[in-house]
Amino acid sequence: MICRQCGAEISDKAIVCYRCGQATADTAASRAPARRAARLGWAEALTGLLVLIAAALLMSRAAAGQLPAPVSYAVAALAAIVLIWRIARRRRT
Repeated sequence: MICRQCGAEISDKAIVCYRCGQATADTAASRAPARRAARLGWAEALTGLLVLIAAALLMSRAAAGQLPAPVSYAVAALAAIVLIWRIARRRRT
């Protein structure tokens, strides 16, 4: 059998490749995180869309001068928190 990851020739009974450590067969456990990640992607996209709509509404009020200063600071702080969270998450993966 040939390893799908590195191309090394391995035994037909091998569970993992001796060269790269790649599993020779897909297991239910290895497929489950991929499906969960897809669901999280949709949830994040929907949350992002709702945040963008709320931001647009706040920006329209801010442009008209109707937004109190504490709300502006809270929005800026929330944006900074989200930015830091996204950067930390990208570094982990």
